[in-house]
Amino acid sequence: MYHREVQHPIHITAGYAFHPIAADRLVTLRKELLAFGADRAMRGLTLLATEGINGTVCGSAEAIGAWKEFLVEKFGPIVFKDSTADAPVFKRWSVKIKPEIVAIKIDAVKPAGPHQHLSPEEWQKTIESEDVTIIDARNHFEVTVGKFRGAIDPHIQSFSEFPDFVRTSGIPKDQKVLMYCTGGIRCEKALIAMEQEGYKNVFQLEGGILAYLKEFPEAAFEGECFVFDKRVAVDQRLQPSKTFGMCPHCSDPCTLRITCARCDHPAMICDPCNASLYRRTCSKNCAEIFRRDARKNHLATAKSGGYGER
Repeated sequence: MYHREVQHPIHITAGYAFHPIAADRLVTLRKELLAFGADRAMRGLTLLATEGINGTVCGSAEAIGAWKEFLVEKFGPIVFKDSTADAPVFKRWSVKIKPEIVAIKIDAVKPAGPHQHLSPEEWQKTIESEDVTIIDARNHFEVTVGKFRGAIDPHIQSFSEFPDFVRTSGIPKDQKVLMYCTGGIRCEKALIAMEQEGYKNVFQLEGGILAYLKEFPEAAFEGECFVFDKRVAVDQRLQPSKTFGMCPHCSDPCTLRITCARCDHPAMICDPCNASLYRRTCSKNCAEIFRRDARKNHLATAKSGGYGER
């Protein structure tokens, strides 16, 4: 009798910790983490810096469980944001040493542990009952995929621009401000940046959008949540998006379905790239070949006199 093989889901977890790491310990720790993931066939990206660790990884349920235990043992309590997918959401396993685990590029902005956090339940109660200003601390292209109802989009292209937004925002210094991002890490620094500008009543969503959607799907968050892996975004139930793809030319989220102008392969690209003839293609490789062939045809036609008098 034929037995169909059971497909086990891929487990995904994201977590960070601001926990001091000695500079001379980083290389050794990187080797430990690389070996840990390789031994368990994991995939994902983890960043290390003297300020702590930040990573999103995927693998079997057993591997992810062991990963969580390993990190908590080394760095203390961590809020993990979990989800699943049918296939690995990263191509490889990578651990990198960086100056910061989330780059705001201001030395004075140094989180020292949980600060002004609201649990998803507290966040929901607050936005339902109080007069608050909600700020999205993510980049503009992420906000276009989904955001909290009524939230301010700072229209930043990188997180390092956030302090400039704060200085010019015009938000009253005595206003109660709620901030959020994908998993919480950017808000740890964005909140400090606001406090340094004189804001004293600022709170962040603990665990970010990912933690909120686990508790409150189809509530105050509208659309989907952009994630930095093959899923592009997750829906209200934290499942891989069926709406968004990743533009092969600029890597922005996209929804426009096309047929490649070179190889006829179906693809998804963004509207700005669709405005370029050579980017109406399924990949950078096809775009380059299409451009090269078009130029050859143009030169051949001109050489044969096909364009006539001008």
